[in-house]
Amino acid sequence: MPEAVLSRRALLKGTLATGALTLGPRPAAGGRRAEVTPADGELPRRVLALYKSAELYNAVEGARPKTAWLNEVHAWAQMPLNWLGLVVDYHDVTRGLPDEAQMDRYRGVLTWYQTEEIDDPLGYLQWLAAQIRAGRRVVILGNLGAYRDRNTLKTPGLDEISLALMPTGLEFRGRWTGNSRVIELRQKNAAMVEFERALPPALPNYYQVVSRRADNRIHLTIGRKDAPDSDSHLVVTGPWGGFAGDDYVRYQQAVPYAAPRAGGSARVDASYQQLEAFRTRWWINPFAFFEAALGLEDWPRPDVTTLNGRRLFYSHIDGDGMRNVSEVRPQALSGEIIHDEILAKVPLPVSVSVVVAEVDPELLGSARTQALARAMFALPNVEAASHSFTHPLDWERRTRSFDLPRLPYSVETEIAGSVRYIDERLLPRGKRVRLFQWSGSTRVTEEALALVERLGLPNINGGDSMFDREWPSYTKVAPLGRQVGKYWQSYTSAANENLYTNLWAGPFYGFRHVLETFKSTETPRRVSPVNVYYHFYSGERVASLAALRVVYEWARRQPVAPVFTSEYLAMVEGFRTARVARAGAGFRVWDHGALRTIRFDAGRFDAGRFHGGPAAVDMARSRGVLGFTRHQGSLYVHLEGSGEALIVLAATPGPGPYLANASHRVSRWQPKDLSFKIDGVGAKSAEIGGLRAGEERQVEIIGREATRRVRARVSSDGLLALSLGDSPEIQVRVQ
Repeated sequence: MPEAVLSRRALLKGTLATGALTLGPRPAAGGRRAEVTPADGELPRRVLALYKSAELYNAVEGARPKTAWLNEVHAWAQMPLNWLGLVVDYHDVTRGLPDEAQMDRYRGVLTWYQTEEIDDPLGYLQWLAAQIRAGRRVVILGNLGAYRDRNTLKTPGLDEISLALMPTGLEFRGRWTGNSRVIELRQKNAAMVEFERALPPALPNYYQVVSRRADNRIHLTIGRKDAPDSDSHLVVTGPWGGFAGDDYVRYQQAVPYAAPRAGGSARVDASYQQLEAFRTRWWINPFAFFEAALGLEDWPRPDVTTLNGRRLFYSHIDGDGMRNVSEVRPQALSGEIIHDEILAKVPLPVSVSVVVAEVDPELLGSARTQALARAMFALPNVEAASHSFTHPLDWERRTRSFDLPRLPYSVETEIAGSVRYIDERLLPRGKRVRLFQWSGSTRVTEEALALVERLGLPNINGGDSMFDREWPSYTKVAPLGRQVGKYWQSYTSAANENLYTNLWAGPFYGFRHVLETFKSTETPRRVSPVNVYYHFYSGERVASLAALRVVYEWARRQPVAPVFTSEYLAMVEGFRTARVARAGAGFRVWDHGALRTIRFDAGRFDAGRFHGGPAAVDMARSRGVLGFTRHQGSLYVHLEGSGEALIVLAATPGPGPYLANASHRVSRWQPKDLSFKIDGVGAKSAEIGGLRAGEERQVEIIGREATRRVRARVSSDGLLALSLGDSPEIQVRVQ
C-alpha cells in the first residue's frame, strides 16, 4: 500500500512541520539592515567591491557567471578586509555604477577583474577618479578591466586612460612584455610583495605602469634588461588607494587533480565548490597592502576572534550519521558514541543539530534515536540547533539526502518544520532551537535565508577554512560570511572532518590536522576563533573518535573563551552593525550588539612579529570598557556591554584595576569594589590588572552551590590571576 503523501497544508497545520508564526521571540538574527546616516567623525567601515557578471568563475559544475560571492574579492580578499574591521559589499558593474548618494557610506572601492571589457571604459575610469576626489580610496588589483568597450569593442587610448586616472598618479603605458628572460627585478619591498612566496627568477608578464605621484609608495619595480625606459611600478600605494598589477597579486600553482573513481569522491573545495586544480598564495601582503591602500593604519577594528582577551572557542555538530552503526562499541550508534564519549565528558559548550527525518520514528528514525536526541539536548553544555528535515544537498536545485515520498520537498518544512519539531518534541522545558546549520553544499538561496531570519535564528555553515601544510595560505581562510540578496549567511571558522577525511573516504584520523589550522590562524596574527566542527559520523570509527578527542583535548589546554555557536554568530552580527567615530582624544563605539572586542594594531608587521602600536587604555577617561590586553603586538579592548563605549588610548592605564582577561562573559563589573560576575559553560578564570605588585588579596568566590574564600598574591607586573571553578554563574569579590 503506497504511503500517503503529506500535503504542505497538513505540514503547516500539524504534527510534523512548521510553526514559525507561533514561535515565541528569539534573539534577532543577521539579515537586512536599515540604512543609517553617518555620525560626526564616523569612520566609514564599508568597502564596495565591483565585479563583472559578464566574467565567468570556474565552479564545480562548470563555469558560472560571477556573482556577489563567486568572485576573486570574496574568495581571497574579503577575509583580510574583515580582519581589518571592514564590511564588504558587492556590486555588478554590468548593471551600471552607483551614484554619489549610494557611495556616501563607503570608505573605498575595490576591483579585481580578469577581463579588459567594460561598458564605457573612460566613463568608468572617470567615475573611479571621482571617488578619489570625493575622499574615497580606490584599490585596483589585477587587470584594470577597462581597456575596451564591451559593446563597441573600441579601445580608448592609453593617454586617455592615464588622464582619466590622474588622481592616482599612475601612467598606463601598455608595452606588454611576455618574455620572462628579459624581465628583471629592479626594486622590491619584500615585506609587501613576497608575503607567502618569494618572487621567482623568471618573473611573470607585465604591462608597463609608471607612478608619477611623489607621495606614492612604490613596493615593486621591474623592467626589461634589453630596453631603456621600461621600468614598471607594479605594486603601489598612496593617499588615493593602491594598485597591484596582474600576476603580481597572488601566485597560483597548478596541482595534479585525479578524477574520482567510479563510486569514489573527488577532492572538492566545499568553500566555493571548486575543483582544486590550483593552490593560491598571496604575493602581496594583503593585510599591509589593504591597510595602506585604504588608510586604516590607526583605525580601531571590531573583532570577532576574541572575548575579554581570550581567543574564542565554539563547536558545532551537523546531524548527519546519527543513526550509523559504530565500530567503537558493539551495537552502538554513532550518535550514542558522541553523546557518551564527547558531549557527556567534555566540559565545553557544543551546539548540536539533528536531521529530523533521522530522528522521527514515523520516518527514518526510531524510539531509540528520538530518546538519544532528547538526552543530548538535555545536557547543560548543549545548545539546540536544526540541520533541516530531510537534509537538502543542494538548496538551489532542491535535491536532498532523504527523498521521502510522504514528505514532498519544501523549504518551509526543511527550516521552519524542523525547528518546530525539535522545539516541541525533543527539547526539555526552557530550551529552544538557537541556530540553523545549513546542510549539503551550504549554497543556500535567498528564500531559505529569509525564512531563518523570519524565525529569528542565526545561521551558519560554508566557508570551511584550512591553513596547514597542504594549504599554507591565508587564501584558504574564509571571510565571516556572504551576503545573499538582502540576507546574510555566516561561514564556519574551520573545515569539518568530512574534508579532512577526503569526504569520509579516509584516512579517518584526518581531523586531527585541523590543529594546524587552529595554530596558523592564531600566530603570527589571530584571524579566526577555534571552531571544532564535525558530524555525528565521527562516532562511527575508532580513528575518527580518537582524532576528535585529540582536538578537544588540545582546545581545553588553550587559554580560550568558550561560547555557544549562537553567541559567536551574534558577535558576527555585531561586527556587521558596529559603528566607530573619532571623539576628541578617543574613539566612540556603538551599535555593536553582542560584539565585545575592539582591536588596535597601529604597529608594523616585520620579521614575523608586530611592532609598536598603542600600549594601554586610559581607564579613567574611557567608558563602557572592562579592560584590555596586549597580544602579538595588538591591543585588545574589552567592551562592557552593548551600550555605547568610549575608548581613550594611553601609554599607561593609570591607577585602578581593570580586567586583563577572562575565560567567559563578565558582567556587573565594579572596579571600585572590585567585584564582577562571570558565567558560561566550563572552568572559569580571570586576571585583574592595575593592582599593587606583591600584595596579597582575599578573594570571595560565590557559586550556585558553594562559596569559597581564597588568598592570592598580585604578580610583579600587577596582575592577579584567579581560578574560579566551573559553576555556571560565579560572583567574585576581591578585597
